[in-house]
Amino acid sequence: MAQEHPMVIGIVTHTPLWVWPLLAFLLYRGWQAGRDREIPLFSALAMPVVMLALSLSGLLLSFGHHPANALLGAAAMLVAGFFGFRSRAAAAIRVDAVRRRIALRGSWQPLLLTLGIFAVKYSAAVALALHPELASNTWFALPQAALYGIFSGIFAGRLLRIVHLYRRALAGAAQPGVVPG
Repeated sequence: MAQEHPMVIGIVTHTPLWVWPLLAFLLYRGWQAGRDREIPLFSALAMPVVMLALSLSGLLLSFGHHPANALLGAAAMLVAGFFGFRSRAAAAIRVDAVRRRIALRGSWQPLLLTLGIFAVKYSAAVALALHPELASNTWFALPQAALYGIFSGIFAGRLLRIVHLYRRALAGAAQPGVVPG
């Protein structure tokens, strides 16, 4: 087998060890997201923040020094953020401001998104390690920038939706006779 796919073996063996526990964690968290759950506010905010940081770092560190990439990534992030904020999954989020807990419907979307970010970051890192000149290749960089922008926007939209609902619930809880939604 090693002789049949020496390049694949080389790529896997040269991957930093921390990547594999990260992948396992992302799979675990994505699997958890597949079921309805109630979680603390901090936990609800942590995953979107981490995934937003991963996708933004991919955009800025790999392709941010090119104005067209940054512009495309920012535009993709804004559009995806709008749709992430308004999505059906985001609309299903329920906030209990008094207990500081968030009720989330089960969805496989977070698993698919996190695996998408992982796959894009991993494949881009491999491609750039094998061919560093690709970083300045427009046909390689622009789709990467768009993907990172889309992923960033989806997670930013979800993060903003949680914060918006939480603030609205806090304001409603502070007013007697108002039922927070």
